Amino acid sequence: MVQILHYNSSVNTIYRDGKMKISVYADHAPVHFHVRTPDGDSAVDLATMAELAGCANRKLLAKAIAWALANKPLIQAEWDKLNGA
Repeated sequence: MVQILHYNSSVNTIYRDGKMKISVYADHAPVHFHVRTPDGDSAVDLATMAELAGCANRKLLAKAIAWALANKPLIQAEWDKLNGA
């Protein structure tokens, strides 16, 4: 089970693993999530799992995308909750 860690009403951190964090923001389209690593951050499209922008650590980004593939409904639900879908 994944515990949603709330920091404020416009950002939900939905997963942490070591030095990597996955968050969903009240944000612009397309539906995407953010991956934060010590080396930088990236935005990843939920539909395609393509990196939209950023410079997250490649190894940690791959790990985040693998987790996201297995948890797409959770990420979509958080996006919908924050973005009024």
